[in-house]
Amino acid sequence: MNILWIKDGIVGHEKQVQNLLNELSKSVNLKIFEANYHDVGKFRRFWQSLELFGNKYKYMASVVDANKRVKLNTNEINLVSNNNIDILIGAGSKPQLQLLRIKEYFEFKENKNLKIISILSPSLHKDYFDVICAPKHDNYKFKSRENIIFFNGSLSRVSDTDPDQNIGFIGVGGKNKHYIFNEKKLLKQIEYVVNLYPKKKWNIFTTRRTPKTMTEKLNKLSSKYNLIIDQGNYDELIEKASVKIVTQDSVNMVYECLSTKGKTYLFNMKYWRKNKVVNQINDLLENENVGYISFNKMVDGLMKINLQSQNPHYEVFAEVKKVAYKLIKKLGLDKKII
Repeated sequence: MNILWIKDGIVGHEKQVQNLLNELSKSVNLKIFEANYHDVGKFRRFWQSLELFGNKYKYMASVVDANKRVKLNTNEINLVSNNNIDILIGAGSKPQLQLLRIKEYFEFKENKNLKIISILSPSLHKDYFDVICAPKHDNYKFKSRENIIFFNGSLSRVSDTDPDQNIGFIGVGGKNKHYIFNEKKLLKQIEYVVNLYPKKKWNIFTTRRTPKTMTEKLNKLSSKYNLIIDQGNYDELIEKASVKIVTQDSVNMVYECLSTKGKTYLFNMKYWRKNKVVNQINDLLENENVGYISFNKMVDGLMKINLQSQNPHYEVFAEVKKVAYKLIKKLGLDKKII
């Protein structure tokens, strides 16, 4: 089975596709080819979207033959033609549009039926995808669900490795539209956790959203405590850490932690307003799938910080394994099991 993966360079997208392909490879003999998305600009993408809208082949006679308005990357066409590609896969709006255009090109030009798989919810032409693997919090986006496989959170790599009791992990997000990113409050919680587990080697990872001011404060904090800023392998450290503390806005990071052994806690943060992300995190908290740092009022306005653990019988999340199994069945790949 030959697969072409269209990548967009966004880490959160590519990691989920990679994790799913790795899981599929355990059961099905796959040969994976990769192509980076060739950005054509917002204006051209707008017209490309219109070309696919409504009557599927409305413009194709003039578009494909004259090759004026739709210009597919020659590398992608050659990859499909020369390697007998069966399936196209990608995550994110740009690769999703490209998957549709490549599929349509080969159906019209060469009468070749390619199956296309979207990881995450497409914004357009949902019915044209053979399979969509989407998070449950996006279920309201779909009228028909015949081609949908839902999963909780994100498609994170699953690990059953026992954690190292000497290692801790702290994941810090940044400015977002879901939660108030209160630097002073977060730093206070970090100091609390580090003092609670003073013998652990704490690894702190920031994101592209983390404010420069927060990064500077974390650097100062690292000189005071046993903290390491952005060192080592991210995935490996999550697997090894016996205690993981993550900001609530970092949804992918939360699920990556929950897909490994060890204890996972969320920083105490206030939300701007309830939305699908906030509801998703609240579900984890209400079901005790994750622990959290609590603030309790005491006398004279003082606050006491506590660490509330997750359910002691918590089982590691294995969403990518479930999706891989369902995808194999839906595409009829169970006949090609290794």
